[in-house]
Amino acid sequence: MNLAPILILILGMLILMILGIPLAYSIFGVSIFVAVAFTDISLWQLIQRFFAGVDSFVLTAIPFFLLAGNLMNSGKITDKLINLASATVGHIRGGLAHINVLVSLLFGGVSGSAVADTSGIGTILIPSMIKKGYDPSFSVVVTATSSVLGQIIPPSLIMIIYSATAGASVQALFIAGVIPGILFALIMMVVSYVYAVKYDYPKEEAVGIQGFLKALKDAATVLVMPVIIIGGVLTGVCTATESAVLAVVYSLIITIFVDKTLKPRDLIPIFIDTAKGTATSLFCIGAASIFGYLLAYFRANDLVMGLMHSMNLSAGGFILFVTILFLILGTFMDATPAICIFVPIVVPLGTALGLHPVHLGMIICLTLAFGMVTPPYGLCLLLACQIAKLEPQRVFRDLLIMLAAVAVVLIVIIFTPDLILFLPRLLVPKYL
Repeated sequence: MNLAPILILILGMLILMILGIPLAYSIFGVSIFVAVAFTDISLWQLIQRFFAGVDSFVLTAIPFFLLAGNLMNSGKITDKLINLASATVGHIRGGLAHINVLVSLLFGGVSGSAVADTSGIGTILIPSMIKKGYDPSFSVVVTATSSVLGQIIPPSLIMIIYSATAGASVQALFIAGVIPGILFALIMMVVSYVYAVKYDYPKEEAVGIQGFLKALKDAATVLVMPVIIIGGVLTGVCTATESAVLAVVYSLIITIFVDKTLKPRDLIPIFIDTAKGTATSLFCIGAASIFGYLLAYFRANDLVMGLMHSMNLSAGGFILFVTILFLILGTFMDATPAICIFVPIVVPLGTALGLHPVHLGMIICLTLAFGMVTPPYGLCLLLACQIAKLEPQRVFRDLLIMLAAVAVVLIVIIFTPDLILFLPRLLVPKYL
């Protein structure tokens, strides 16, 4: 086995990233170099591998979920969700922090994107929290970590990519994400309450049952969106991709004809932004497909398998290894290439040890999702800091406290697969 090209692939990618070259270009560039320098693979074969990586019906859901999220975000639906969350949990001490978490939980069922959550909710709630006396560092941490719920609560873009890469059921993955999403939201609210008691953060005025019902009525049109997505998948009426198309149609109807927060002329910038986001994701998937193909060509999977055998890992030990691996990957790499490159290696090994691909997929997706708030990649953390005009270094203490609480839930999820598989077995057993 020739280790040189494998090392060049991995180290070359890291070096190019450190030099500031976008990740997709780093992966693509180093892959082409290694293919030309160390193999007789033609460029046409690499182009075929690129398009084979994106030639998946499951991946067609990505542009539609992105478009639905962009439409709802541009249509100012965030205000309705904030009002509903305020009526629900605002009366608890530290109300704005709890509102922040609950809105992210609700918004995750609409957008499927952590970045959209941070930008849409953070620009409203971070200044409001700071104005009401919340520490800026805590405000940033709550916003950034809760925005990760958008990658966990269905629809989740990284679950779609994992499904296309590992061949696992996207329906089962969507349903499996519900319980972890709720558990993570609860632990974040517990930490927020402890902070609120310690630092005497205020609570919002209670609105009573009438106020709650009014807020619920106002947000009803928004809350129908997750019902369309999950309900269509659960009943078997439509696939995840088809439910995404229905979500786009519903978003257009609500934002243009019902709420009238968007006009037809507003759609062009939204379409362009969605096209850019889709192109970026698919180019990254295609480039990662070439990278993964070369790793397989140089038998990197045999190297990993040999390492596993030498370590004599049990199923539990393997899960810990995978968790640590993807936690590390998430600190410097986007979830898309991390899944496309490494999932084809680790999932077969995990299934050989008797692990369920949906449970393994949830662990991978969860650890990569929290990579959105861990430096140096930490895109959601950096965006929240930018909104608060705060240096990232100032939030590390509060971030570590929140992530320590999150880690407790993650450990429970890792070692209790039945917790993950309970809902899929109950609601979509045919997809397991």
